[in-house]
Amino acid sequence: MENYRPYHIALSPDLNITAEEFADAWNEDPEARQMDAEVLLSRTGGAKFLDPLIVGALLSIPATVASSEIYDLIKGVIHRLWEKKGQAQPQSSHRHIHIEQTKRPDGTEILIIDMNE
Repeated sequence: MENYRPYHIALSPDLNITAEEFADAWNEDPEARQMDAEVLLSRTGGAKFLDPLIVGALLSIPATVASSEIYDLIKGVIHRLWEKKGQAQPQSSHRHIHIEQTKRPDGTEILIIDMNE
């Protein structure tokens, strides 16, 4: 049985994406299914650590998957959600999706996803 790394996902309100939308889009993504990665909804953990208003999810990834693959997949899921919702890309060409990984003292890993200039 393969080892999994859990990540709390903290989605910034700037993304205009709910945790439910992100979880559904991730779990429907063929590439995510192929790597056997799953997102479950969470209203605590990483999201509450950052800001009680930020909703989040719990991402379970096989330990063999590289961080860059995870980040690329997250960005792809967000772009597809924006397209599906008819949202334009960020107005400024200097704005882009920013993902920062942080580790709490208890070992919890959090992926903070927001817009950055």
